[in-house]
Amino acid sequence: MNSSNRYYLSLVLAVLLAYTPLYSLAKQDQIPKDEAEQLFESHSHSIYQIRVIELATGNKATIGSGFLVSKHGHIATNFHVVSNYVHQPSRYRLEYATVDGSTGDLELIDIDIVHDIAVAKGNITDTSPLPLGDSKLSKGTRIFSLGNPHDLGLSVVEGTYNGLLEKSLFDKIFFSGSLNPGMSGGPTLNHGGKVIGINVSTAGNQVSFLVPINFLKDLLTDIQKVSTEEADFKKRIEQQLFSHQEQFVKQLLDSDWKITELGPFSLPGSIDDIFKCWGDSDDNAEALLDHAYSNCYSEDQIYMAQRFTTGGMAYTYDFFRSKDLGEIHFYNLYSMEYGHTIRVNSANKDEVDNFQCHIDFVELSGKDWKISFCSRQYLKYPSLYDATMAAALVSEPNIGLVIQLAASGVSKKSALSLTSKFLRHVTWQK
Repeated sequence: MNSSNRYYLSLVLAVLLAYTPLYSLAKQDQIPKDEAEQLFESHSHSIYQIRVIELATGNKATIGSGFLVSKHGHIATNFHVVSNYVHQPSRYRLEYATVDGSTGDLELIDIDIVHDIAVAKGNITDTSPLPLGDSKLSKGTRIFSLGNPHDLGLSVVEGTYNGLLEKSLFDKIFFSGSLNPGMSGGPTLNHGGKVIGINVSTAGNQVSFLVPINFLKDLLTDIQKVSTEEADFKKRIEQQLFSHQEQFVKQLLDSDWKITELGPFSLPGSIDDIFKCWGDSDDNAEALLDHAYSNCYSEDQIYMAQRFTTGGMAYTYDFFRSKDLGEIHFYNLYSMEYGHTIRVNSANKDEVDNFQCHIDFVELSGKDWKISFCSRQYLKYPSLYDATMAAALVSEPNIGLVIQLAASGVSKKSALSLTSKFLRHVTWQK
């Protein structure tokens, strides 16, 4: 290569090297943004941290998330996020915080306790509410949940839409993604940036749940300002719970129940698809009694307050057969099982009255039974009760069966009707 060619080659290389950084920057600018990044940039200004402030200290008692749903400053969140304020408005207040840290007061407007939704209103000048979409997507669709996990700042969680939760009393979207405390009440968006659900709870290990957006749409349709007086929200809660539970019990009373066999008995099996039933028997050759048992329960619960849920139902069977015991010895061992009463919530003395019980001996299917029916009234919502029924076979020398039924947040009339139908389905087949 002659000197002239070497000169031109050096010149070309120098030009290429000089423009390489500019070329690289231009190429980086052409890289499309990630979808989650785009959604965050577009919608983060309409998503808030919801704070329940304890008045005596001025500190946060609980936090959650919420999102703007109207140009008038309405923010949607979960009922359980603001429940402390609902129950004790003289002790707490509500405020919101934006993604850039500015804060403002919130006034609670309306609630749907059955579906765990609340709407509050703030003096918000932002006129960009999040668009509400449709909860019906194809299984496997990627969706994006936003919220404030553990007070660490606004975050995005990608996950998968898995349809509505099967065999559940309440419609919930099954979300394969990790929701964490503080994200409750935040929105979950589709590819178009529309809200398809509200973050509500998690069972861990990428198993989380969303409230379908149609329940929020229903609440917003005829929304009207509700007084922040405690009594008004108490009345709203009682009406919603009573109406929902009456409808559910009526559904049970009107339906045909499946029957299951246990020893010489025919008993109510799965009385509705929402109940999950499990059973087993003790495998202990040295035990004095053969024991087989079954328990059925609904996993659906309505959040009332910390450590207090309602709306649950359960029923159990414990079947015993003597292993060559005398009648008195058998009865002594068997009678110890009668006092183990099931519960479907852990309400405390500030929320419910003491149980009042009625015990009687009755005949069912030609056999004698000892039956107790107990109920306790909700102190703030007097039309609602927790109720339990326990029945024990007492007329056989070497066979025993203990039946228990429990329901929470129902009227006493509904509890008695449910108990009556349940016992009518208990028959002796031997």
